[in-house]
Formats: sequence, C-alpha cells, structure tokens
Amino acid sequence: MGYIPEDILQMIRETADIRQIIQEFVPLKKRGRNWTGLCPFHPDKDPSFSVNEDKQIFYCFGCGEGGDVIKFLMKLQGLSFVEAVRQLADRLNIEIPERPVSEHRKKEYAERDAILEINELAAAHFSTNLDSSTAAIKAREYLESRGLSRETIKNFSMGWALDAWDGLADFIEREGKSLELAEKAGLIIKRTNAPGYYDRFRGRITFPIKDHAGRIVAFGGRIITADTPKEQPKYINSPESPVYSKSRVLYGLFQNKSSIRKKGIGIIVEGYMDVVSLWQFGVTEAVGTLGTALTEDHARRLKGITKDWILLFDADQAGIKAAARALPVCYRHNIRPKVLCLPEGEDPDSFVRKEGRKALARLMEQAPAGIDFLIDHGVKKFGTDTEAKVRVIEQVLESISAVPDPVRKSLLVSHVARKTGVREESLWHKMKMDSPRSGASSRQRRNVAGQGESAKQQAAKTVFRVSNRAEEKLMGFILSYPEFINDFIDQGLEIWLPENSLKELWNAVVSLYNMAEKCDLTTLCSRLEGNPAMRSFAMRLAAECPPCEEKTAMLAELRQFCHARRKKALRAQLLDEMRTEDSEEHSMELLKKIQGLR
Repeated sequence: MGYIPEDILQMIRETADIRQIIQEFVPLKKRGRNWTGLCPFHPDKDPSFSVNEDKQIFYCFGCGEGGDVIKFLMKLQGLSFVEAVRQLADRLNIEIPERPVSEHRKKEYAERDAILEINELAAAHFSTNLDSSTAAIKAREYLESRGLSRETIKNFSMGWALDAWDGLADFIEREGKSLELAEKAGLIIKRTNAPGYYDRFRGRITFPIKDHAGRIVAFGGRIITADTPKEQPKYINSPESPVYSKSRVLYGLFQNKSSIRKKGIGIIVEGYMDVVSLWQFGVTEAVGTLGTALTEDHARRLKGITKDWILLFDADQAGIKAAARALPVCYRHNIRPKVLCLPEGEDPDSFVRKEGRKALARLMEQAPAGIDFLIDHGVKKFGTDTEAKVRVIEQVLESISAVPDPVRKSLLVSHVARKTGVREESLWHKMKMDSPRSGASSRQRRNVAGQGESAKQQAAKTVFRVSNRAEEKLMGFILSYPEFINDFIDQGLEIWLPENSLKELWNAVVSLYNMAEKCDLTTLCSRLEGNPAMRSFAMRLAAECPPCEEKTAMLAELRQFCHARRKKALRAQLLDEMRTEDSEEHSMELLKKIQGLR
C-alpha cells in the first residue's frame, strides 16, 4: 500500500502546479520570476516565503524550509510522504497502481476502514444525543456551566453517551454494522455472564479523538454527576485498537495545528477539558497527551509543526513530574521546551476560566526554559548541599545528553555551567563518562573535545565543509559584488557546483534575487536568520573574498571558469546518456555534441 512507482511520482511532480496549490493556503504576490508571501511555517511579518514556478520549488529565507509540492503538503498538513502523494494523485486524477497485497493484509485494511466508519457513526450518534435528547439536559447544563459555547462543542464534535447499558450497541446494530468490530474499536464490551454487548461509554460527555488526518480513531468520556460511585473514574478512554495507539495521537492536534504553525508556538496539556477550555477562551494552540506521558512519536509529530512548545501541566506533584519526564523527550527531538507552572491548586482549565486569556499569556511569556526548570526543580527536590548538587547535575545532563544538534548542545552545557558554577569541561567529561556507549571512537572523542567552540564556529564547521577553493572563491565574489549576480544566473551553477552546501547557498541567492531583484549580503543574512549554519557560511565566504580592484577582469576570469565547468558537466551528462543508448544514429548525434563541447 505504501509503494508508489518512481514514474508515477515523477508524473505527479511534473503535473502539479506548485504555485496554484500553495496559493490555496498562502496568499502569494508576483515579484520578478518568483511568487512571495508570508511563510506558513513560522511567524513571518516580512514576506520571506518564495515559490519558483520554473523549478517547482518553495523556499523560506526566514526558517529555511524548502522543497517541492509534496514536501509542502507533508509539512503543512502533517501528512506522511505516501499520504501527501496520494492526495495529489487524487487531485490530479492520476491513478497509482497498487502492489499485489496478501489476503491477510487486505483483511487488515478492510477492518481498519470499517472501524473508522463505525467510529464516525458513533460520534454522530453521541452528537445527536447532546443536541436533542431529553436525557442530555444535565449534560447541556454542565457544559454551559463550564462556559462552553455551541461553536466550541461543534469544533471538537463533543457528544453525550446515554446512561443506558446498550444504547450505542443497539444503534450500531440497527445501522447494520458489526458489533464485533465495534468491540474492537473499544466502543462496546462483550458480556461475560450473558450473550451480547454493553456500552463502554455510559452517562458521559464524549470527546472524539482525531488523528493527524482528521479521522476519528478513539473516544474519551467524562462523567458529570456528583453522586457517581467512587470506583467510577472521572475520565475513561478507548483502549488501543487497530486504528488507535495512544502513544501516537495527541488530542486537539488536528483542530489546532494551523493555529500553532501560524503562532510559531504550541502548548502541551494533559486532558480534554484543558484543550477545549483553552480554545473557548481564544487559546487555540494547545494539544493534549490524553493522560499518558509524552512519547517519542508525540515529539516527532510536534516537531513537524513547530519546535517551540510550552509544557502546561497541573500545578501539583504529578504535573511537575510529568513535565520533568517530558523534557528529555523534547531535547532528544530538538524541540525548544519551556515549562509553565500555574499557581498551586490550578489546572489550565480552571485558571483560564477564572483569570482569562491575558493572564495566561503573561505567564507564558515568563515561562522558564526547560533547562532552567530542570535545575530549579532539582534543587527543590534534592536540596543545595554538595551531593544534592551532583544529583541535580546528573538529572540535567541526562536530559540534554541526547540533543542531536551540536551547537545547541554546546550552548545548553555552557548555560548549565554558568547556572551551577561547575566548570564546563567537567560537565562534558561527566556526560562522556555517563554515556551508555562503552567505548568512543577517536572521531567521537574529537567531537566531544570540540564542544566548547562557539555556536557560530560549530554551525559553519559542522554543517558546511567545502573543499573546493575555486568554487568558494567564486561564491565569495558573488556575495561581495552582488551587482554581478545576473552574469552568473545562466551559468548552470545549480548543476555543476560539487558541494550541496554551495548549491543550497546559491539557490538562496537566486531566490532572493528573483524576489527582490537585488541580493546584498546584509539582506541575505537577514533572510537567513532562521538558518544560522548557512548564514555563517555565507558570511565566511564573503569575509574571505579579498578586495578586488580589477573587478571587470575578475568577472571575466570567473565567467570563463564557470563556462568551462558547465561544458564539463554537460559533457559528462552526454557521455552517461551515450553509454545507455542503443540507437547507433542517436549515439552519433551525442558524439557530435560531445565533440562540440571541446
């Protein structure tokens, strides 16, 4: 099901109009050869987002996001590669041939589709109950007392499960659907002492749980009566099923992901009512972990939307522990976490209803970074004596040891050193000693030894290493004398530049030039603020370019160099084509072209 032939992929890429598709999500204006607009992937006040129709690519100078139309849909809508390709194929009426699938697999896919259909039916049934059933009067009064509007209730598809043993089971049976599959979905439970089934959700407000594509995969239910027996939990959730895994789904993500992208920051809370109440009061960037700890799958999905998240858990010991457990997961996935501790006795739902959105916004602005929370929390937990300090440092280093970005890791270790008063070299040694890998290679040891370098040095050194001095000299000249950029536009640099780093920088230069009809170094570096590695690389190349008194002569020399490299690249392409050519006549034509490039 996941395999898509390469020729079909190529057809989709060639047929899709990237500008037309992106314009459905982002207002674009024509500037030179490109179309520009505000980037949908980060808070953007000055249009940094550029779409090139000729190359069928997009690029943002602010955050560095770029790619083709498939990448755009994946990033914007949280789709997998296959989901994005299939969405485009449906739009373009391109048929994707299916690989032969085993009977077992076919049965699995059919079962998943049937369960999703039953979940949709159940959600509609619960919603109808809440809207019109006389048995739901108390539920409607309860929601009104919580200050929830009809718009909020509709946005989250909330409903009411009748306080009856088999209300939903009877409904599903009347609709001609399989009770066995409804049981697999977690909606009903098989009786043990009698034939038949009974409803899992009874006498509860229901919260449909949607996956990243908007499909209802599970439900949560909240009890509302004060005289509920103590053994009845306040909340119950669907069990895991063929369509639902709680470690992969975040409540409210489907409804709020666009708002989170627009604002560039999201809030992680624990429960349904936290997400719903925040939305009611205008805080539309929250997602809920459904009572489970933040998982690796959660973090991967969150990072795809934005890297800035605030952990907003209940102001009790359980909430504090949940935040402390979530931080290492965030750091492993290069998420930039903050932790907001509410006043004692408050949770996000109660606080926003009592104090309002502005009060919450003020607290969010003051929220400490995750690393500071870990240190402060550790001091409160362990104390301030020497041994307690060691335990605090161990806890903090354990959280940041897996940070994949060497620049960020270096800055975090420096921050811990300043805040704890421990030498930075000792922290690096401690982290190396505590590493689960028993032996480090010489290369790893060199990496550890170099961690004390500045962020700017690390960014340029780690990401962009260029060994071709002639190409560096060329790019340095272009950056230093942007008035000559047009002389290089048609020299095919994007084809023959040997280093990906140089190609990426050249594409950024061309995109800015097409958009603004100029590309001075200051403007380019300002546009690359969100991509410090490339920004540092561009500044280094420009800085290493010596003053040129004979600019015209240098221009002629560099153009001659480009011309020679372009001919060499074209000759290599023709030779490759000739090796695979069966037609003697066509081979002779290719040979003539090759001879003409001498």
